[in-house]
Formats: sequence, C-alpha cells, structure tokens
Amino acid sequence: MHARHHWLPLAGLLALAAGAAGCGGSSIAQPRLLSGGPGITQKQLIPLPNMPAGSTFTYDIGTVDATARNYYLADRKNTSLDIINLTSLAVRQVGGFSGQKASNNNSGPDGVAFVPGGAVYVGDVNVVKVVDPVAGAVTATIATGTAGFRTDEGCYDPDDHLMMFANPADTPPYVSVISTTTNTVIGKLLFTGSIGLEACVYDPGTKTFFVNNDGTIANPAGELDTILATTAAAGAPVIAQRFPEGKCGPAGIDLGPSENLIVGCDAPAGDPQITLIMSATSGAIVKTITQVGGEDEVAYDPKLNHYYTASRDMTATGISVTGQTGAVFTPVLGVIDASTNTWLGNFPTGANAHSVAADSATGNVFVPESPTATAAGGVQLFGP
Repeated sequence: MHARHHWLPLAGLLALAAGAAGCGGSSIAQPRLLSGGPGITQKQLIPLPNMPAGSTFTYDIGTVDATARNYYLADRKNTSLDIINLTSLAVRQVGGFSGQKASNNNSGPDGVAFVPGGAVYVGDVNVVKVVDPVAGAVTATIATGTAGFRTDEGCYDPDDHLMMFANPADTPPYVSVISTTTNTVIGKLLFTGSIGLEACVYDPGTKTFFVNNDGTIANPAGELDTILATTAAAGAPVIAQRFPEGKCGPAGIDLGPSENLIVGCDAPAGDPQITLIMSATSGAIVKTITQVGGEDEVAYDPKLNHYYTASRDMTATGISVTGQTGAVFTPVLGVIDASTNTWLGNFPTGANAHSVAADSATGNVFVPESPTATAAGGVQLFGP
C-alpha cells in the first residue's frame, strides 16, 4: 500500500510538472491540491496478481458499474477480466481471454461495457465475451470478426438494450450492434475511408451513439461520428453526422452534464496536447482545454462533477511528441470541473497510465499503475 498523500497548492503545479512528473516509469509522486472542488487524495494501491516490482503490466479499458458496486479492468497480463468490489476492494478474475500478443491489434481483453447491475461485455480477438460478474464466468461468446483482430471498445444503449463494439484494425474498420436480449449481432456498419475507430458513448438525451473516428479524408486528425439509435435498433446503423475535432487525435469519450461530451485527444506530433468539451446536441466544440491532453481513456464523475483524463502522452511543454523516436512523456491524471469546463490540475501518474474510471456513489477514482523497478503494480485508488 502506498502512503496516503495530500495535494500541494496549484501554484506549484507547473514548476513541478517538468521535474517530478517527468520521471519515466516512476510511481505516482508529488500529489497536489486541486484549485477548486473537494480535495483528492491518493488512498492506496489495490494489488493485482502477478505484478511484482520489475515486471510488466498490459491492460486496456477500466470502468465502474456503480449499481453492481464493481470496477472492471481488461487485464491482458493475466488474460482476465479483473473484478474489484468497490466496498471490500477484493479482487476476482475471470479468465479465458487472448492476453497480450506482439501487436495490440491481436490482443485481448480490450473494451469493457456493461448492463448496469448485470452482464459485462468484453471485447476480445474476433469476439465479444459476456461475463456474469456474480458467477465469475463467461456465459456467452458473440462472433464479431474473422480476421484475427481485436474487438475493441464498446458502449451500452439501455433504451434499446444494445451494445455497440468497434473493430478498429479491420479494413475497413466497423462497428457491430449487439442485442443484449439475444446476445446476437443484429447489424454492422463499415467506416469506409476511416483510419480507425476509438471509444463510443450513448447519449439518452439525443438517443444517439457517438463514436470517435481516428481520421478521414475530410478530417484527417479526427472526427466525432453520430449514429441514431433508431437505425442501430433496426439493424441498419448509418452515420447521421460527422463533427470535426480539429487536431485532436481522438481516443476516449464520456457523457457529462448539460448534454456535453468530454473527448480525450492525443494530438499529432508537434501540435498542442488538448482535451475537448463538445456539445451532444450541436456537435460544436464548447471548450478546448489546453492544460492537459495526450489521453486515452476519459471519465465523468457526477459525484464531484469532475472529468478525469488518463493522459499518458502528456508532455512537460504541452506539445505532442506522440510517435516520435525517443519521446519523453510526463503522464498525468487530469482533472476538469465539469460545471465550468475549467481545468483544475494534473496529478502525475506512472508510465503508460492510460485508463481511468470513477465511482459515482463515492467519488473514488481508479487508475491502473504498472510496476516499477522497486514497487509492485495494481490499481491506484484516489478519492475525496
């Protein structure tokens, strides 16, 4: 268990960023006090199996089901879906996934989405596997591909009882629409001309799926595509609108208050690292956050009304070096006030810390942390 720390005043944040935050592979250090809202502390490390000091940890999406009181993590190191009870912090693992291969595109588990209080849908190579978190077992396997690539991120539409999962590495990339009533694929949509696909989210206010698209001819550094749930439920999903995201390089997405979306960006090398707040009703960019970017997963917490960013590719200068040889990153957990769309602060995290999830009941935040040369890995727990 890591020692519990309090956050330092925000006034010292920028001065410290290039120093303590820039220690590649180091454990979380130099906690800081946010300038607005309740204070957040680093509470403890939740250990996971097979994560001793000096080892590696590969994983993908983490998410919280506040109804079931579980945190779920796609754990490639252990070829499992990890289930952490939000009250006891006890860890269980459901195995049977592909594990980490030479390429992420051939690895699993990947995306994780759930029916609140019910089944968990987990992307794997060529399939989505359905996990019963109570029984701790895979109960169904749904074929989504044949080319040996991963079925990646997914999202749930409770109005129509649908899951949508993306296959970003196929040519062309596509999404599969799955009925959670029958656990069958009822429709697919090819994204011809797209570089790839990232995270999606369903908005009950507009009854629309929003999908981050890595890039098209019209928007080479990313766009936000919309799919009306009526077309998905009919088994014939179509793209309704395409909203430019500028030089974003989109990755994670989540729905916040006031019909706003947070879009995690990992900008092309040489461009500023940013985070976008976009309107779910108009597709307009409401706010460009310039103090944090380079993220993979992002999350919204209604308890504290915060957005969180797992900004593994943030840099001390704020300029992207993603993809460059010898790139040096200063990974952080970014915190944004969702009521004002104002950046509150960054908390240094470990190398490649790219997943974040929040518990809407307690305000606790979960960030997987790789082992270092001297410390074991697991899931870092932060909270008010």
